[in-house]
Amino acid sequence: MTATKTGNNDPGAVEPQESDPTTPLPKRPWWNRTIKSEDRKRCMTDLALVHVEHWAYRFTIMLTLSVIVAVMGLSLNSAAVVIGAMLLAPLMQPVLATGAALSMGLPGKSLKAATRVVAATAWCIAIAFIVYKLIPNTGFTDEIRARTQPDVRDLIVALAAGAAGAYATVRADASSSLPGVAVAVALVPPLATVGITLEAGDGARAYGAMLLYTTNLVAIIFSSILVFIITGFVPARRITTQVPRMVFTAVVTTAVVVLVAFPLFEASQTSIRSTEELADAEALVDVWLGGIDLEHSVEISEGAVDVVLRGFNPPPDKGPLEASFAARFPDKEVLVEWIRLEQATTTTTAPPPADEQSRIAVEQQVDEWLATAEIDYLVDSITFIDGDIRIDASGNGAPPLLSELRQRLDAIGETRTPRLNWTERETIELDDEVVTPLELDTESMRNAVAEWAGQRWVVRQLDYDGDLLVLELAGAFEPNTFQIRQLEQSLGQVDDDFTLELYFVQRVVVTTTTAAPPTTLT
Repeated sequence: MTATKTGNNDPGAVEPQESDPTTPLPKRPWWNRTIKSEDRKRCMTDLALVHVEHWAYRFTIMLTLSVIVAVMGLSLNSAAVVIGAMLLAPLMQPVLATGAALSMGLPGKSLKAATRVVAATAWCIAIAFIVYKLIPNTGFTDEIRARTQPDVRDLIVALAAGAAGAYATVRADASSSLPGVAVAVALVPPLATVGITLEAGDGARAYGAMLLYTTNLVAIIFSSILVFIITGFVPARRITTQVPRMVFTAVVTTAVVVLVAFPLFEASQTSIRSTEELADAEALVDVWLGGIDLEHSVEISEGAVDVVLRGFNPPPDKGPLEASFAARFPDKEVLVEWIRLEQATTTTTAPPPADEQSRIAVEQQVDEWLATAEIDYLVDSITFIDGDIRIDASGNGAPPLLSELRQRLDAIGETRTPRLNWTERETIELDDEVVTPLELDTESMRNAVAEWAGQRWVVRQLDYDGDLLVLELAGAFEPNTFQIRQLEQSLGQVDDDFTLELYFVQRVVVTTTTAAPPTTLT
C-alpha cells in the first residue's frame, strides 16, 4: 500500500491511494484511533488555523466588547458582569490554536497564532486603559484586587481548564463545556485589570494581574499540547517524523511553566503566612478578652494589627495584648477600637450604673470648671477613651487651666487624664470680614485630617462643599479599613452628614542621601 498527503488544510494526515489485499494494514496507536481526517479539519477550522472569511473582524469586535464589559464589571465590583465578559471573550481560540500548531510541529502556523495572541493581549490592555480613564475613578474594588495576587492554585486551575478546552475542541460531543472553560481560565478580566491598574499608576498590582494572565496563557498552551497529542489530533506519522521538533517544543513549554510557577509558589507561601498570622492574632485576642462578652474582628495590614471590638462591656487593659503582639509581631503597631453598644432603656427607679454615674459627675465638673472662665462656651462632646477623658469644647476666650480640672476630678475620685481640644470663637463686628460657616467647617475638617494623617500620609488635596469631601493622600502605604473608620469618626464631629471620597497615591523612595558630617577647620 502506498500513501499520499492530503490537501493543505490537513497537514500530516494520510489517505490510502491503493491497497494490496494481501498486505495487512498497520495497527494505529491507541491515542490516534478516534480522530478522523474530517474531524481534524473541523478542529483546525474552529481554531482558525486555516483561512476563515472575516475572522479578524469578528474576533476584534467581540474581544473589544468583552473588555468593555469586563472593565465595567470590575469597577462596579459585580461578579455577574465579569462572568459575562468571560463568556463573551474569544481569546481562548487563538491560545488553543497556538497549542494545536505547536503540537503538530507547524512553525509557520504557530508563529501566526502566537502573533494573534500577543496583538490581542496588547489590544485588551489598551482598551481597558482608555475605558477606565473615561469613567469615574471609584478606587480598586474587591474584583480588581482579587486578580492582582495570583498563587500556585491559579496555575493548577489553568492547567485543568486548558486541558478541558482542548478536549472540548477535539470532541464535538464535549463542545458544550467550552463556556465553563472560558469562565474557569478568565483571560480577559486579568488583562482588563492590567489596564485599570496601569491607568491608576499602580505598577505592583499591574504586575500581579499580568502574572495571572501569563499563568493562564502558558498553562493552557502546555496542557492543550498534551491533550492534542493524546487524543489523536496530531497524526501518529507526524509524531514519529517530527521527533526533534516535538522534543524542543516540549522542553521549551515545560521550562516556561516552571518559570511561571516560581513566583506563584512564593505568592502561595505569602498567603499561607498571612493566614497563619491572622489565626495567631485572633487567638491572642481571644486569650486577652478571656470571658468578656465582646464581638471582635482582626485585620492585619503592612504595619499594623487592627482590633475592632463591639459590645456593651468595656475591654480589659490593652497592656497585656500589646505585650503579646509585640512578641508575635514585633514590626507592627497594635490599634484597638471599642464600639460601645447602648443598652435598651426601660422605665425604672433604679439608680444609673456606675459608669453612667461617673460620666454624669465628670460632665458636671467640666461645666463648673469652664464656668469659672466667665466666657461663653459650648461643650461639643466628652469621650472616655482608655485612660483618658477627651473634651471637645469652644468659647469666645481662653479656657481655664487644665490643672484646675484635674483637681476637681481628683476630688470626685476620677483617675482618668483629661485632654482638652479647644476652639476659640471670635466676635465679628459690623465692619469685620465675615467668615462663612462652610469656611469654618472646611478649616475644622482640614485640622482633623492633619491630626489623623500625622507623619504617615501627606495631604495633597482637600476640597469640601458642604456635602462632599474630596481628600487625596500620598504615602508609603494606603490606609486600611480601621484607619479610614477613625478618620470618618473624627470628621463626623465637624459634620455628621457628608460623603467622603478618598484617593491615595503611593509614594516610593527612589534614593536616600546621607550628608557627610561638617568638617571644622582650625
